[in-house]
Amino acid sequence: MAKGTRITVDLGDERLLKAIKIAAVEQGKSIREITVEAFREWFEGRGDLEKKGDLKARVKSENEHGKSGGNLFDDFVKGVKKES
Repeated sequence: MAKGTRITVDLGDERLLKAIKIAAVEQGKSIREITVEAFREWFEGRGDLEKKGDLKARVKSENEHGKSGGNLFDDFVKGVKKES
């Protein structure tokens, strides 16, 4: 991971933060490790981390598409499913 890559996340629920802290202690991991693991598992479940380059390409594509005012592909698919 690139040094200095940081995010701030408002979990919106103190109980969730407490659960993360407890999991970290129980597993002997840092909150950072628990969080990174959760993100990786989420992306892997979606099939987005098959190749590191694929993830970078998807992020770049979504950023460019968002700048143009377009919808993300996932949003498009959801709309199609609703219509059918």
